[in-house]
Amino acid sequence: MYEPIKIHISHDEAREELKKRWNNAELKSAIEKELGGNFIPLFATKPRVVLSRHVITPDNGLSLFFQGAKYVGGIPLVSEFNDDIFVSINEEKKGLGRLRVTIEDGIKATVDVMDFHANEKKKLGDCVLKVGGRLVDFHHDLFNVSGYNIDILDNSKWFTSIGRATNYYYPFFLHFVAHGVLFENVESYEENDGGAPFIRDVTTPAIQKIEENFGLRPLIVRTYPQDQTDDEDFFWWCYPKNINDYIIEYARKNNLTFKNV
Repeated sequence: MYEPIKIHISHDEAREELKKRWNNAELKSAIEKELGGNFIPLFATKPRVVLSRHVITPDNGLSLFFQGAKYVGGIPLVSEFNDDIFVSINEEKKGLGRLRVTIEDGIKATVDVMDFHANEKKKLGDCVLKVGGRLVDFHHDLFNVSGYNIDILDNSKWFTSIGRATNYYYPFFLHFVAHGVLFENVESYEENDGGAPFIRDVTTPAIQKIEENFGLRPLIVRTYPQDQTDDEDFFWWCYPKNINDYIIEYARKNNLTFKNV
């Protein structure tokens, strides 16, 4: 049934519910039984707070997630999907190759570290940089420079073994009923004015099925506040100063062009 539902909860609600549900052994057992072979082992021994990204990169959005995860009270984990296909029309994927930086005098700029046309429709894990080397390795190197203590899981085999998004969102969301909290902006009907097909056919049915089976909804916290301005949106894509400077040095060393925003 196509009906509006509340998806996101506050950090405070997530903190309270995670503690309560994690200590509910009966509920956790029922979830694990339902998942069967699709249960991700990293969720077995300690509550997880998860950010789902195609490839991890230590931008300001990751900093916000890290602080939120600590407050909620779980162990931070980034779930990657390196086998997903790169398409430049997808802004999140394109943002892995078009980096936002701040150069001299606070000027906002972008720099392309990959050729979008040459990498179109390749797996992200197979995408290469303009100067050689894998795109995934470049972002992992940035993450290593950042010094964050966040576990990383390339969940590609898990996703591809289940199949299409219409099939894997139910078991994926199930992990956030009692075993963790997901930080994600999952659009709702209210935010999309009637519902895009993905909302109607994928995310909402998965959440509704969970509620029908367990009487609870997954714990999902909004990654970013609603109604971001252009400046705020640019900020979340940018990087802390040490990473920003690292990228600028990399670009200049490899004669990559900055474009002012």
